[in-house]
Amino acid sequence: MAPPQHPVTGNNAMARLKTVIHVHTHYSYDSDRSPEDLVHDARCAGVDCAAVTDHDEIAGALVARELGGVQIIVGEEITSADGHIIGLFLHERVPPGLSAEETAHRIRDQGGLVLAPHPFTILCDHSLGPRALARLRPWLDAVEVCNAQDFLPWENTRARRFAAEHQVTPYVGDDSHMRGYLAACYQMVPAFDGPVEFRAALRQAVLVSGRQPLGYFATMAVRQAWRRIARRPLRDRGGSAPAIRARAITDGKGSPAQAD
Repeated sequence: MAPPQHPVTGNNAMARLKTVIHVHTHYSYDSDRSPEDLVHDARCAGVDCAAVTDHDEIAGALVARELGGVQIIVGEEITSADGHIIGLFLHERVPPGLSAEETAHRIRDQGGLVLAPHPFTILCDHSLGPRALARLRPWLDAVEVCNAQDFLPWENTRARRFAAEHQVTPYVGDDSHMRGYLAACYQMVPAFDGPVEFRAALRQAVLVSGRQPLGYFATMAVRQAWRRIARRPLRDRGGSAPAIRARAITDGKGSPAQAD
């Protein structure tokens, strides 16, 4: 059953926020961008809100949220046994390796939202694909219908068709990993407070699709080759991830807003 509609009302119906979903910091193994760099890039690009979704980690999003200056949604791109799944509005890390259904349960148990990134991208080893996506459908809050790193246009076309046929809210994913690159894809959404309002706001969003420039792909290719040769992340992480998560929770910033 699709989640109920929750219209955005009052003052929140007036403003629209330039929002990027699916962005990384160096808490992802394949990114060299610090949370500080992300906030700087967001402010330079006129971004009001960023959903930070590092691979199998929420510590980078917690650090970015502590910095201020940009509204941060704490998220995670989780490597489930069936492919990548994004959880938004998290306060605890969801471990990788679980089934798609169990991953979705863990997200929902925190009051979070379940998103499917790049579901049909063949150049990504961790796309869900049609079978896993169909199994995940009862929990899906939104599906990524454009990914700024996708080379092949039919992948996004197939995602848009899935969203329309299954009445799943579409969104566009920036999926940027590097300093100086942000908001190739973004959405203009009504102002919101918490996951329930964000889910409703996303249904009213104006989606702006785009693609990262060639220089981004060339640099990423070189850096990924170096990572494979050196067998280490592109950049050391700034601090202990468990310690950062614990600090954010104990100072009161880790409490989740519950979705209906």
